[in-house]
Amino acid sequence: MKLTEMQICANETLTYFMQTMPNVPFTKNDIIFAYVKKSEMAKRAKELCIQCCPDKILNDSQCQQLNQSIAANALIGKEKSAVLIRVNSTLGRKDFRRIIFHELMHIFCAKLEMDTEHFIDVYGSGTTPDCDPEDELYDGLIVSGYKVWNEFIAQYYAIKMIDCRKYEYSEVAEYISYLLQEVSGSDIEGSKGAFSMICAYWFNCTDLEETLNSIDKPDTFVSNEEIYQVEVRRTLSKCMYYIYDQMQTEMPWKISESFIYELGDKFNAFRTMNSLYLSQMTDAVHHDFSDFD
Repeated sequence: MKLTEMQICANETLTYFMQTMPNVPFTKNDIIFAYVKKSEMAKRAKELCIQCCPDKILNDSQCQQLNQSIAANALIGKEKSAVLIRVNSTLGRKDFRRIIFHELMHIFCAKLEMDTEHFIDVYGSGTTPDCDPEDELYDGLIVSGYKVWNEFIAQYYAIKMIDCRKYEYSEVAEYISYLLQEVSGSDIEGSKGAFSMICAYWFNCTDLEETLNSIDKPDTFVSNEEIYQVEVRRTLSKCMYYIYDQMQTEMPWKISESFIYELGDKFNAFRTMNSLYLSQMTDAVHHDFSDFD
């Protein structure tokens, strides 16, 4: 897409967002769209932080990601917020709309997830200085839970509202199978992102309940019982049903410290068990989550 097309599409997506999401906690004038070439993403992000969220400090890793791989990023302020967008001529219209809706969902959720504050402002980023091992573990689980949840709910609604269709599990099974391997094959940040994407697509399936019920049934969920032991399926099932219960609430974007902590704990348990059994696999054994027949 050309820059002018991206600008028009982003504004149209913002209008659509305002019309379709309930009780949107911002106006169109509260959202700043900034379009930047790839190499200047971090520089522009720092400028927008000063304007919208002066308490936010981008570290070296975040700056590197912005300049290398981030397509868009929401910078959320108390009043105005910005969506930083990398100019990309190869993006299709639907993909771009999904990206914009995703970033607007981050702003929406941040402003509604707690009654008065943004969750991350209250509970931090998992880098409490000079804390004892127990506190460090607690912080880590909070960070894991929030990352999984935050990316899941933004992508879930982006798929739901932009694709405007439900999938059958068979249509996304191959992609989910790949991502389930990435949960344990990637670094911790990639692992959280992969699991969030798994949930976003899985929860947009028409046969969600049926396939979730199949997780604990080895004959229908996995093809190699010697490798995928009961604990792998059990921990995955706990994660998925925990999110499922939250999505049945009237306002699923409303979260609490205990909810995020428990999600982080369940996610880490699954990742650990999955990693353990992946490490026992030989190159000849294929990791197959795609068959629910």
